[in-house]
Amino acid sequence: MIKSMTGFGRGKAAFGGGNFTVEFKTYNHKFFELSYKLPEQLQTYDDQVKKLIKKQIMRGKVYLWVNYERCSDDSLNLTVDEKRVRRYYNLLAEVKKKFKLKDDITLEQLLSFPEVIVCKPHKENQTVLWRAANIALKKALAALVLMRRKEGRFLYQDLNERAKNIEKALKKIEKYIPQVLHRYESKLKKRAKSAVDRNGGRGERVQTELAAFAKNCDVSEEMSRLSAHIKNFKTTLKTNKETGKVLDFIAQEAQREINTLGAKCSDFKISKEVIYIKGEIEKIREQVQNVE
Repeated sequence: MIKSMTGFGRGKAAFGGGNFTVEFKTYNHKFFELSYKLPEQLQTYDDQVKKLIKKQIMRGKVYLWVNYERCSDDSLNLTVDEKRVRRYYNLLAEVKKKFKLKDDITLEQLLSFPEVIVCKPHKENQTVLWRAANIALKKALAALVLMRRKEGRFLYQDLNERAKNIEKALKKIEKYIPQVLHRYESKLKKRAKSAVDRNGGRGERVQTELAAFAKNCDVSEEMSRLSAHIKNFKTTLKTNKETGKVLDFIAQEAQREINTLGAKCSDFKISKEVIYIKGEIEKIREQVQNVE
C-alpha cells in the first residue's frame, strides 16, 4: 500500500543519567532530503542515524530533532583552579600592602574573579548514550511511518476511486462511438437522397465518406492505451515500494492519451466524458505529489 510523504513521529528513551527525545517531521519533496543536527555526544553515530532513517523513508523532506537531557547536575564536574586562586590572592595582598589597607581578603572576593571555579562535564559512556538514542529514534520512526501509512490509505482510496471513475467514463465513450457513426451515416444518407448522382452511386459515396469519418474518429488505440495505463495505475497503488514518481509518470501518459482522444472526437457526449476524465487525471496528478 502506498504511503504519504507527510507525517510526524516522536520517541523518547531514558538511561541512567537522563533521556533522549526524538521528533521527525516530513513533507512533500521530489527526492529524499534530510536536515538534522545531532547533540555533540552522538556526533560519532552520524552514519548510523542516516542509515536507520533511509531504511524507513525513501522520499520526502525529512526534519530530525534530537534533544539530550540529563536528570540532574551530577554531570557537572566542578573544580577550583588553585593556581588561579593563589595568583588572585597574592595580587590582592600586594594591593593591600602597597596602599596600607586594613580590609581582609575574603572568599567572596576570590570567587568573584573569572574562571576560579571550573566546570568540566563528566565524560559520558557513548555506548550507553547511543543505546538510548537508538531506541528513541526507532520509536519516533515507527510513529512517523505509521502516520504516513494511515494517510497513505486515504490517498489510496481517493486515487483508486478516481481511477475507477475514469474506467466508467471510458466505457461510456466506448458505447457512444457506434452511436456517433450511426448518426453520421443517417445524415449522409439524407444528404445523398436530396442530391443528384449522375452515376447512380449514392450508396458508394455514403460508404466512402462514412469510412473516412470512421477512420478520422478511430480512437481504439487511444482507448486501449488509456485503459492499460489506468489498470497499471491501480496495480501500482497496491505496491509497498517508492511509487510516487511512477504514478505521476503513468498519469502524464494517461493525460496525453485523453488529449489525443478528445482532439479526434467532437461529439458532445464523448467530449463531456473526455472533459470529465481530464479533470480526474488532473486531480490524480495533484494527489500523487503527496505519495512517497
